[in-house]
Amino acid sequence: MSFAATVTAEDLDRDPDPILARLREEEPVAWVPALQMWFVTRWDDVQTMEDHPEIFSACTEPSFLARTLGENMLTLDPPACTRLQKACKPPFLRAGRSGSFAETELPALCDGLIESMREDGEADIIAGYAALVSAGSLATVLGLDAYDFREVWDWCEGLCAGVANFEQEPEAFAVGRRAADAVEAAVLARLDELRERPEACGLLHILQADQNLSAAEIVNNVRLMISGGINEPRDGIGLVVWTMLSDDGLRQQALGSPAAMRRLVDEVLRRYTPVGTITRTTTRETELGGVRLPEGVLVSGILRAANLDPARFRDPERLDPTRTEGGNAAFALGVHRCIGEWLGRQEIRIGAERLFRNLPGLRLHPEEKVTLRGFEFRGPKSVRVVWDA
Repeated sequence: MSFAATVTAEDLDRDPDPILARLREEEPVAWVPALQMWFVTRWDDVQTMEDHPEIFSACTEPSFLARTLGENMLTLDPPACTRLQKACKPPFLRAGRSGSFAETELPALCDGLIESMREDGEADIIAGYAALVSAGSLATVLGLDAYDFREVWDWCEGLCAGVANFEQEPEAFAVGRRAADAVEAAVLARLDELRERPEACGLLHILQADQNLSAAEIVNNVRLMISGGINEPRDGIGLVVWTMLSDDGLRQQALGSPAAMRRLVDEVLRRYTPVGTITRTTTRETELGGVRLPEGVLVSGILRAANLDPARFRDPERLDPTRTEGGNAAFALGVHRCIGEWLGRQEIRIGAERLFRNLPGLRLHPEEKVTLRGFEFRGPKSVRVVWDA
């Protein structure tokens, strides 16, 4: 029996790195019966998947994304996905709504959240800070900031439960469906308001884009933005803060230079890869990594495994912000690379910087042992900190 045949979803959820390392070494393209898909774990093979959408199509059946979010830019191939990207991406660029938000509103959002917990002297920054920074940022850029940021985070959590339901549990489907319905109601109501009273926001840009997206297309892609665009920056903030509190040298370097902080954020995202996979289906029989793949099978490119491939990155499990090997796959590769990458990086960088700026003596809680959880979405369960109140 191959090692891949023994892999379970529970094992991957608990600690995927040693499993993926063994697959990358022994079975880099392997059928995993527990998830009913092929795993691809080497950088070059994942890159090949993304370079050839005509062979590895995003239009999968079943689609873990489409069943919860509806058809969206990540479940389509060019030119259909390109049309959606052109309409949805501009608000998330530095020249769009995200630029002005990151410059002035994001620091104020972070400072307000920090001030609300300052007197407590301690907090779990995942639930009490990072989740709200991330949810609040996306909601504000889109124009959904009339909703409580905790409610927006709840939408994200529900959608992610549906998307990551590889074992097809009915309750997880139901949780995802409730969140999807809530997002639909919120977006449709906001679109009605914007038609009557236009206000500068991401949703207005998407509504007025030349690509003429339907209401359903807007709803589905906003669901996608919420499921990925909140979860990853939240975990990114937690991971960066944990890293800085665990290594005095890295902390001093990062806080001493904006460029050093940006490099640390990028390296932490490479090392831990909060969003772990891309899923494709083969349009014809093909060969990948020396393995023959049948037509019509699900193939999962494991971004987390690619980011730890020693053929791509020297001593890959070591955090090294001075790396020169090239970009990583934390925001995916190719035509489906995340459109919110720029904003997500600002949330992580500024969210972490403001904690250290505003909370003197910031340090890990003496009883905290940070553990990571999840496979498709992976990050700290908690990062409890204390400071000099």
